[in-house]
Amino acid sequence: MSRLTKENCDFSVKIPMNGKISSLNASVSAGIVIYEAVKSRSKLNNK
Repeated sequence: MSRLTKENCDFSVKIPMNGKISSLNASVSAGIVIYEAVKSRSKLNNK
């Protein structure tokens, strides 16, 4: 990611990955983040 892109972000997210994969495309990354957000909110609502 370029310096200018980083400077214009509100925050960044790091997705831990095992194996030899060094990066994910934007749609895969978004899917993982959305899945984890829904899972997290679901746990909060079930307490």
